[in-house]
Amino acid sequence: MSFVAIVELSIGMVFAWLLVSITAMFVQEWIVGLLAWRSTMLETTITNLVGDKLFTQQIYAHPLIKALHTGNNQNKKPSYIPSAQFTLALMDIVKNSAKESFLIHDTLVDVQKEIKSQKLAKKSEITARIDEAVYLASKAIPMDGPNEIMILEEVKGLIRVLSAEYPQVKGILDKHFSTFANRKKLIDQAILAAKQTNNSFSAIERGLQSIQLSNPNLGQAIQALVLEVRDVSQNGENQVSLARKNIESWFDSSMDRLGGWYKRRAQTIAFLIGLFLAVSFNIDSFQLANQLWRDPSVRQVIATQADSLVVNNPDGVSTIDPNQMLTLTSQINTLNIPIGWLGTPLVSDSQGGVTIGDNLQKHCSIRPASSIDLWGIQVANECYPIINSPSSWDTAGWAIKLLGLIVTAAATAQGAPFWFDILKNLVNIRSAGTNTDAKAAKAN
Repeated sequence: MSFVAIVELSIGMVFAWLLVSITAMFVQEWIVGLLAWRSTMLETTITNLVGDKLFTQQIYAHPLIKALHTGNNQNKKPSYIPSAQFTLALMDIVKNSAKESFLIHDTLVDVQKEIKSQKLAKKSEITARIDEAVYLASKAIPMDGPNEIMILEEVKGLIRVLSAEYPQVKGILDKHFSTFANRKKLIDQAILAAKQTNNSFSAIERGLQSIQLSNPNLGQAIQALVLEVRDVSQNGENQVSLARKNIESWFDSSMDRLGGWYKRRAQTIAFLIGLFLAVSFNIDSFQLANQLWRDPSVRQVIATQADSLVVNNPDGVSTIDPNQMLTLTSQINTLNIPIGWLGTPLVSDSQGGVTIGDNLQKHCSIRPASSIDLWGIQVANECYPIINSPSSWDTAGWAIKLLGLIVTAAATAQGAPFWFDILKNLVNIRSAGTNTDAKAAKAN
């Protein structure tokens, strides 16, 4: 076998694996979009990062992150958050966490969770009032001055009404707002201590005092990130800039771990999809390689199609659309390639009898008992013979068939970009080899 023939055989195999991988990629993207895996995994990673689901909700509700939501009502969470936007949102929340509106909102959320977990009379009315108070407190957080004070007075009025009208809630409110009072006292002391340094970085430090009380793990993590910048410069803005870079690096390292986690899951899903496609369409890598080895015309046609695919998509698999896939599939179906389980239907009688060759009668059966039976599927007056497979009693043949299908699935798990790059290199090698052979023939 010549060098060009070996390259064409390799091109044929890689081309087949590429087509299966692209099909699996389309199916996987549909599944990922339907189940919102990327956004769910991102949210889970952020929750693990900050150590608290409530704090994650605050990050996602921040205007910088909310702007990344999609959907008609912005109800679809983002599948990607830039580290700069995450850092700005986190630092803004940390700075605001020392504000009274933030503390009241945090306390009301705890009250909300406890009330929802208990059996109370008029629970729906109480829950509606609490929800309204939580919403108003969240509106007050980004505000300053008279506007914040005005909304907080309204919130406090709702809390007083709740305590008066629903005695069963009074104990819950008193318990949580007692914790609120102690927390506010500690934060006020921290603010008083930092009163002499009125800059952005001291505002972050004051916020950390609050965060460490409600979320010690997150407070400790951020404290470690900003601790080293305290003595870097007397200029607060420079300190803030350096702290922001540290938090961005912290977030990026978590996204790197998320990328590895997602890649491993994606490969597993791609393998399963590839196995499903291989079994469904009988894409046996061993049988396909054997056919390409024996049939030079098929090798050359597939090599030409592969060359066309590479030329028409210089930017890689991202530009390949379903229409190209359908065209390639229809062209491949005209070739003598061992793909598929069922052959051309044969006319049969009502008993499943099929005439083959010189009036040879065989019985169409899904469970052939001997060589007088034709292995196939009877549908109405037609028999669909099962092809491209060993006989039903050939155990060794079926073991090899199964291994060939698994090889196809394993190749699919490598991903379409991987096979496209290899195909591009093989096409270039074939072109160089073909030109060399042409020059040698011309010289002779």
